[in-house]
Amino acid sequence: MLKLVYVGGLGMMAGPAAIHLTPAETARVLRVHDRGSPGEQKVSFRLAWKEHGAELVPDFDRLIGDGDLDGVVVCAGKNGDDLPIIAELTRLLRARCRRPVFILHLSTVSPPFVEAAVRFCRQAGIDYANYPLTGGPLGAMLGGGDPRGMLILASGERPLYERLLPTLKRLGHPRFFGGEPAAGAVTKLIGQHLVFNGLAGISSATALHGVHFNQHRLGGPEQADYLGFLNGGAGGTRQWEVAMKKGVEEQDWAQGFSIRHAVVDAIYAARLAIDSGLPRFNVQPMIDAAFAFSWLLESYPGQNLATHAIVREMVGPGAAGLDRFMAQHGAWGATVEESLDACIGSLPGPVQGTVWISPTVEEFERAAAG
Repeated sequence: MLKLVYVGGLGMMAGPAAIHLTPAETARVLRVHDRGSPGEQKVSFRLAWKEHGAELVPDFDRLIGDGDLDGVVVCAGKNGDDLPIIAELTRLLRARCRRPVFILHLSTVSPPFVEAAVRFCRQAGIDYANYPLTGGPLGAMLGGGDPRGMLILASGERPLYERLLPTLKRLGHPRFFGGEPAAGAVTKLIGQHLVFNGLAGISSATALHGVHFNQHRLGGPEQADYLGFLNGGAGGTRQWEVAMKKGVEEQDWAQGFSIRHAVVDAIYAARLAIDSGLPRFNVQPMIDAAFAFSWLLESYPGQNLATHAIVREMVGPGAAGLDRFMAQHGAWGATVEESLDACIGSLPGPVQGTVWISPTVEEFERAAAG
């Protein structure tokens, strides 16, 4: 039985682990980091962790405790959020643990982050693995007992994967993508190309239907029926079922893939395509998606919106506003590198700070030193 502690265990992707790991048969979670943030869902996860037997603690010092544990599970944010977390946890684990320990990182981060984190943790005698998750909050809640449960994209050291496998199967559907540490991160970003290209397609279809068949409006049973039928054809995308359908049928533009997280994933996906030598045809759609999300962040500050909300800016005056925003910020620069840099520069400061595409081992070391 694994003895674990959790960082990010009150979020929508990691929080359901409290349910799937109870009763504690493959892993026992000793402590969960609780930043005290409010919310009905977080209260529910707190109760579930207590039922599991975990203690809720306010800081990393108490999370690691005396070091009598096998590993730390982290599911927090993006590169800029998680680098100081991994650095601080590594410092504490190195000082307190008397046996080999691991950090299992479930966040979506960039491949260069993973490569630097592996080297940094290895210097401290700690195994690090990045197994990003895909399937959204519903997939996380359904877990490994349901065929619709989330996918767990594993890579790196095979012995660690085998050790974790019984626990991973409780949480979702794991697959191992080989010994390259960043293979899971690369796979997640390949998936994001599918997601954002599918989102662009279903958004265009929804907007065009609104113009031609729905009196320039979005929503209603006729539009839902039309798009549901058309999505059964050759151009179908899961972004209808998991995203756009909520807006069209229920006028729910908040539930789904948060634009605050999606915009960073789109930037990572664009960078992966550039680094892989793909032509602009493949890269520009990711940059355009990220610009669209950046526009939403600027237009609706403080609002919680999901990716499919972009369709609201495609019908009416919002369309011209999006075009102006992209033109003013350099969306179509002379090179894709210029366009990507311009996109990052267009983001609100707090979101821009989470991007940090290619951190180095030295930056991990500086963060650990405080």
